[in-house]
Amino acid sequence: MKLNYKKIAICGVTGLLTASAFPKLNLFFFAWVAFIPMIFVITKTGLKASFFYGFISGFVFNIFGLYWLVSMLQFNIGSYAQSIVASCALWTYLALYWGIWSLWLNLLISKNILKNAFYSNILLAFFASCMWILLEYLRTYLLTGFPWMLIGYSQFKFTEIIQIAEFTGVYGVSFLIVFCNLCLYFWLSKKKENLRYTNSYLFTVLLLIVGFSIFGLIRASKFRSLGDREFIVAVVQPNIDQYRKWNSDYISSVLSDLKKYAFEISKIRADLVVWPETVFAGFINRDKYLYNSAKQITSIAGGLNIVGSFYNDEKNRHFNVVLAFENGNCKGMHKKNHLVVFGEFIPFKTFFSKFFGVLSQMNDLMKGEDNEVFSNGKMSVGSIICSENFFSNISRKFALSGAKVFTNHTNDAWFFDTAAPYQHFMMNVFRAIENRKSVMVSANSGISGIIESSGIIIEKTSSLKKGLLIGKFFQNNFKTFYTKYGDLFVGLCVVLLLGLVFLRLSLVIRSKI
Repeated sequence: MKLNYKKIAICGVTGLLTASAFPKLNLFFFAWVAFIPMIFVITKTGLKASFFYGFISGFVFNIFGLYWLVSMLQFNIGSYAQSIVASCALWTYLALYWGIWSLWLNLLISKNILKNAFYSNILLAFFASCMWILLEYLRTYLLTGFPWMLIGYSQFKFTEIIQIAEFTGVYGVSFLIVFCNLCLYFWLSKKKENLRYTNSYLFTVLLLIVGFSIFGLIRASKFRSLGDREFIVAVVQPNIDQYRKWNSDYISSVLSDLKKYAFEISKIRADLVVWPETVFAGFINRDKYLYNSAKQITSIAGGLNIVGSFYNDEKNRHFNVVLAFENGNCKGMHKKNHLVVFGEFIPFKTFFSKFFGVLSQMNDLMKGEDNEVFSNGKMSVGSIICSENFFSNISRKFALSGAKVFTNHTNDAWFFDTAAPYQHFMMNVFRAIENRKSVMVSANSGISGIIESSGIIIEKTSSLKKGLLIGKFFQNNFKTFYTKYGDLFVGLCVVLLLGLVFLRLSLVIRSKI
């Protein structure tokens, strides 16, 4: 394959535009047109070349979207070269999905699977969008999963359009973006070929965006104040130094600061107090001083307190946990269900330690299986630990178990002042809409916030700053379509793709008989 640097540059533009739709730039409207340059290239190349050019777009997108990987890994590994290698490996893996999708799009067009007319091009856009959703879903769960920066997440500020997540999850928003990109491509590319149908593609895009926006506006307004009663919440962001938190002298200082927050919270009589992930650094069930400090601090604060710590069971297994305290008593515990690969556990540890020596010094955590809802007779809280908010099925299980409100406890101090904390926070907006539950986010170091069940962000903090958010929220027992049926939309996309493949195979077989 002969390289065409002009085409490479054009595909790079797609990667840059798509990345700019995400935090910190938040130019979310770019996502609706960002794919068009890449599609122009893909449709004018062969199969192998289409994979390559799609890969280039994906690689550029991930370099600029996940640039923070390098600094984060360098600080932890201690080697700039190794951090570059590790980052490139992940960027390459994620870019493969773009290459596969580009190959599929080229196949749809070049093999004349669908005839060149308005209705058939709309079908082509539909099936290409279905493939994008299948690939996003695979990326979410394959090899422990990495659903960071799915295209739909870029629209977290477009409150009206993302209300469809109540039925489709974030994948429905991704589908709509890809579909509109393809329709706009046909509108631009067919102007000279078929004037009769040209504007139909543009009208289709406008109809979809305006129609879903009107629907979303009505739907969002319904859930702004849905609930049995209003509660007061206090969200703590203590900004604890991630790399000193295990130092015994520093722990005393941290506990002193937490006590100050507790006294401040006690004045407002909060119903719910949300503390960050591992805010009590240590094994809370083994360290009496730490456990007694947690009891004292939560008693001072008053209300139902949910705090993060570590837990060491009778088999000497380590867990990342959140615990609910009320009136000085521990009312329950949730063990993190999904662990961060290379962060909380190391697959093939012996092998990888040969190349990254620091891995041999890390202790693996164990994965929990529970979805315990914390209840005190007034509130029913589903508490999601850090990266559990990546996976909509975990939040959904809490809602099915009776949670009427969600909390998310995280520690984004790993990321410093990069786009990563913002990218992490925005996923909570979708978890709120999918299940129509308010979400209270407490981050050790930004971004903390209060999100309505409509997906509207009521309050949020800045990164790398101490803060205490005081706000109000409603809880409800409403069960959405998504809560009841999960990723049925993804399943439908897969069924339709299989139907298209079987139809094509049957036509090929018939032609040979």
